[in-house]
Amino acid sequence: MANIVEDSAYGFIPTLWICALFLVLYSLSTATHVGQAIYYRMWWLFPTMIFGGIGEIIGWTGRLWSSQNYHNEKAFYMNICSTIIAPSFMTAAMFIIMGRIIGLVGEEYSRLRPRTYSIVFVTADFAALIVQSVGGAAAAMADTHEASEKGSHVMVAGIIIQMAAITIYCIIQADFLWHVLSDRPVRIRFSRSVVATPPSDPEDASRMVSLEKQAGSGRARLTSNIKNMLIGLILATVFIYIRSIYRTIELLGGWKGKVYVNQKLFNSLDGMPIFMAMFVLNVFHPGRFIAMGNERNAVA
Repeated sequence: MANIVEDSAYGFIPTLWICALFLVLYSLSTATHVGQAIYYRMWWLFPTMIFGGIGEIIGWTGRLWSSQNYHNEKAFYMNICSTIIAPSFMTAAMFIIMGRIIGLVGEEYSRLRPRTYSIVFVTADFAALIVQSVGGAAAAMADTHEASEKGSHVMVAGIIIQMAAITIYCIIQADFLWHVLSDRPVRIRFSRSVVATPPSDPEDASRMVSLEKQAGSGRARLTSNIKNMLIGLILATVFIYIRSIYRTIELLGGWKGKVYVNQKLFNSLDGMPIFMAMFVLNVFHPGRFIAMGNERNAVA
């Protein structure tokens, strides 16, 4: 069992070298994401993945500060609020990436259209972010331990909303991949280049379906680039999901709970998984595999 430091808001004194290590790792990954976003002209990554990385940098800066002055409340809330909120920006990027994959492989295999997919899940993610921010602000401004606990419970609600969104996202993602691999569309796809509106005549409709099949099944459109992007996306999702489960259990147990006061659990189930999610998307970057429109190396 971890030794509890009673006069520390953490229940322990953060280890200096671990805080410094994570601060360096997050800084390097975020700087890489900035360079990649500029190179591939993927500006939407700035308010999503990069903002998330900056949030983690702020959080670990606060934790590093706490390692030298653990009585400082500003450093404590700087760490707690930032590390809770930051991953919401990252999941928004993941939802957008999955929407792009659906559009490239074939929206006829998805129960939600790409644009609808992105709007629904990014909105849910934004709602989770708002709830977490409100809870973080309430905890930071609390004058009593009880009021601070209430703020933490609001933050938990935000994390649960985020985890629910990720869970539904995983289910829809799995359903989409199953329909692609088994070549079982949930709707007919009509090529806009051939016809502006779906034909009303049965024979014309049959001919259009035939033309679409000639263009290749969803499995055929599942190129090596898209497969690589899916691998990266799945890995990042697993890491963030692990972290969401941990933070929910941690905050539900309260500021003095056994999980909360265990520094090793925080480092291994929050710090490391979120860094790994960022690093995975450095390696499996959407600019390499699914760039679109005016972005560099666009595939569509």
